[in-house]
Amino acid sequence: MAASRTERAGRAGFGPRAAATLGGVVLFRLGQSLPLPGVDPVVLRRAADRVLPGDQLRGLVDLVTGGGLYRLAVLPFGVLVVFLARPLVLALTRLHPRLAALRPEHLDGSRAGMRRLEARATLALGLLGGLALGLAADSGRLLPTPAAGDGVLRLHGAPAVAVITGCTAAGAMAVLRLARWMSRRGLGDGVSVLLLAQVLAVLPGQLWSVEGESGPGGYALVLAAVLFALVATSALVIAGRKGERRVPVQYARRMMGARSGREPGYLPLVLSHRGFIPAVAAALLLAPFPLSRLPYLALLFTLTAVGAGLAVAAGRSVAADADALKRAGGFVPGIRPGRPTVEFLDHLRGRLAVAEVLGTGLAAVLPTLALTAVDAADGYAFSGASLLVAAGTALGTVGGFMADVQRTVALRRYAE
Repeated sequence: MAASRTERAGRAGFGPRAAATLGGVVLFRLGQSLPLPGVDPVVLRRAADRVLPGDQLRGLVDLVTGGGLYRLAVLPFGVLVVFLARPLVLALTRLHPRLAALRPEHLDGSRAGMRRLEARATLALGLLGGLALGLAADSGRLLPTPAAGDGVLRLHGAPAVAVITGCTAAGAMAVLRLARWMSRRGLGDGVSVLLLAQVLAVLPGQLWSVEGESGPGGYALVLAAVLFALVATSALVIAGRKGERRVPVQYARRMMGARSGREPGYLPLVLSHRGFIPAVAAALLLAPFPLSRLPYLALLFTLTAVGAGLAVAAGRSVAADADALKRAGGFVPGIRPGRPTVEFLDHLRGRLAVAEVLGTGLAAVLPTLALTAVDAADGYAFSGASLLVAAGTALGTVGGFMADVQRTVALRRYAE
């Protein structure tokens, strides 16, 4: 059975999987372009074009929802609901004793249970998000209309809220099915690919709006600052993901009366691999608060550093590494096995944690500093938080995409 699956994956090849991914993205973007029933797209587009270019908070929301929220599209939240359902399910399985049995490390057959729980979480988030969106649109708080008396909805009251809530929940479930199909038939993780697609659909338009406000010269400076921030932050995160401290390890010559035959090696101590997650979470948390530049940067660095530190603390314990090393008959030269080895590895891990905390905090503040250097931190829809979201989604998606491409090529060669 396993061999036949491998052969089928090899015969599928790169072309059909790439076509499935591209087709899924096109279908997804079509759902983010069609308006919901009962919406006046002309009035809504006029209000969005008037407000969004100069509003950073709304610009950030518009970015993470792929432009669908403020245009009341059929998929107003895009893939964001499915993306948030994943950590919600993981949190529930850790907090609730009965749900903990669904975790993959507990049961081999738990994948179906996790998928059902993820679907229910997606439906719940879609209903709550749709209800909030319907109430905001019906009350006129979604976007200020261009003129008094203009309304973005042709329906009003309970019917409007019910239509928006139902369509949003149905759209969230449709996106979940589409993402699962893309993960199974396409390249990379379907949720990550769709998240990158909706971010890249909005960010270029936000950048291009600078040209109309500042002219070609100002646009060139802003574009240079944006590219520098994206490259610098991506380089820091890639260095953190690839970086490791190699601890030399030797193995006993004789084990159970026979030679072990194992050559000296090393034990890799790696960072937590959380990447942009603490930085993006801190930026989104601070986005609603109107803070001046210096307090904002200080709070952003502090919150990001705390998040990175918590990620390190929640990572793999060095005691497990020391115990596995002892069972294999290995030891660190000059360090006694047991408790001394644990203390030594814990000391090295603490030094790595300091590097990760400082590097992640620097990656969080770099985009805002780069925009500040060209006086582009205010007056535009995008901000340092927007660039962090764009860089984080791009790096995570491209990494998974390339790994899937390499796996597909290897499977095809194996099938041949």
